[in-house]
Amino acid sequence: MSPLWWGLLVSCLGCGILPATWAQFPRVCMTVGSLLAKECCPILGTDAANICGVQEGRGLCAQVQADSRPWSGPYVLRNQDDREQWPRKFFNRTCKCTGNFAGYHCGDCKFGWTGPNCDQKKAPVVRKNVHSLTPEEREQFLGALDLAKNTTHPDYVITMQHWLGLLGPNGTQPQIANCSIYDYFVWLHYYSVRDTLLGPGRPYKAIDFSHQGPAFVTWHRYHLLLLERDLQRLTGNESFALPYWNFATGRNECDVCTDQLFGASRQDDPTLISLNSRFSSWQIVCNSLDDYNRRVTLCNGTYEGLLRRNQVGRNNEKLPTLEDVQDCLSLHKFDNPPFFQNSTFSFRNSLEGFDKPDGTMDAQVMSLHNLVHSFLNGTNALPHSAANDPVFVVLHSFTDAIFDEWMNKFKPPVDVWPQELAPIGHNRMYNMVPFFPPVTNEELFLPADQLGYTYAIDLTVEESADWTTILLLLGTGVLAAFAALLVFLGFLQCRRVRRGYTPLMETQLSYKRYTEDA
Repeated sequence: MSPLWWGLLVSCLGCGILPATWAQFPRVCMTVGSLLAKECCPILGTDAANICGVQEGRGLCAQVQADSRPWSGPYVLRNQDDREQWPRKFFNRTCKCTGNFAGYHCGDCKFGWTGPNCDQKKAPVVRKNVHSLTPEEREQFLGALDLAKNTTHPDYVITMQHWLGLLGPNGTQPQIANCSIYDYFVWLHYYSVRDTLLGPGRPYKAIDFSHQGPAFVTWHRYHLLLLERDLQRLTGNESFALPYWNFATGRNECDVCTDQLFGASRQDDPTLISLNSRFSSWQIVCNSLDDYNRRVTLCNGTYEGLLRRNQVGRNNEKLPTLEDVQDCLSLHKFDNPPFFQNSTFSFRNSLEGFDKPDGTMDAQVMSLHNLVHSFLNGTNALPHSAANDPVFVVLHSFTDAIFDEWMNKFKPPVDVWPQELAPIGHNRMYNMVPFFPPVTNEELFLPADQLGYTYAIDLTVEESADWTTILLLLGTGVLAAFAALLVFLGFLQCRRVRRGYTPLMETQLSYKRYTEDA
């Protein structure tokens, strides 16, 4: 795999430092007073008494519930990372919404619901194959991504420092950055995989809240839902849906890497995006992980160079096949101990790509999700930077479609998800990092239609018997035919004996031809 290109830091085009607000939390809560009180319970509307919409029965300010069950895996530290017992390092009290109300102030509806009282089931939006979009739908999708890249997020901001430095050197100036809607989407992914900061040049790398464990499927599902809702609001189209890329082609080419979709390669530098694509000018954020670790700081949203893909020198690597998808979907167990990247016969681990598609382990093999990221290479190759590439959106939409197919096929009870001893962040009731207000893994372990969307997709393939099955069927047929022959010969022998014929097995055969005299 070619090393990632490290760009020079340039002026921040999509993010700007805000001296009076802070973190990946609602802007309205980012006052020094709220941070010191560790309380984020905004008013809904203009009435100061309507905290969390309490006067409308929408919610109330309550203590944050955080999972305290033991975890397993390589992260063995305690009280060293601000993502432990998320989000209690930052807030102890938040709005707890009732019924189908949702949002940091309970002013929204849960996914899949609508209406003034959030009591009307919303018609599911339909996620389509990106290749089947009409020209108008394609332009709306790509245009929405580009607009999101250049529009400041209306509600949320990101942190530039970890929890111990959040109020700045004098304790009165929160360290935050304003960010665009799409860069916020990128930052969320970065923050979930970043290293634990223990001191200058002393990162603890054995931690990941969105990969290498059961939460891989629910974390990325919620991540996409947040972007989809932001784009619906940005475009004013409540039926807007993220498309998917069916990457199960088995080819050694990226069929969405065209100027009509996400950009072809430039002729003068194949690692850059064609100048004929709107994405050729996209700058990336959160790429310089080693630099952040050395300075004991976080990604602050500063642009760090152009988006890149690097398909050169991939040794004829090929994308997954539909048969790979079917092998993965045949696995009955959602996950298996130790609920990590070395779990075998685990649907989740197979889909993520650490197992072979059939669930067997081969440390030298990448499959499905992991294989596609490796195939695209460049910015897409490493978790902390991957979401910068808009291909990430359609790649993960298809990954989620496979997850949804498995959910509908097996209809698993919620207790197939481990309550404890998964890696940190991956227990069933853990609040997914860094989403706010808090949401658990369990809340997203549902069929997609219960969350307000469906897929226009058919993942079935024509069943074909393998050689073992074929040989078994042939062997059974031969044995049955031989038994019938013996019965028939026995019947003939009895008749011949009764009629004076010599039994067939004792007859001397003649080797003369039909045309010769007897």
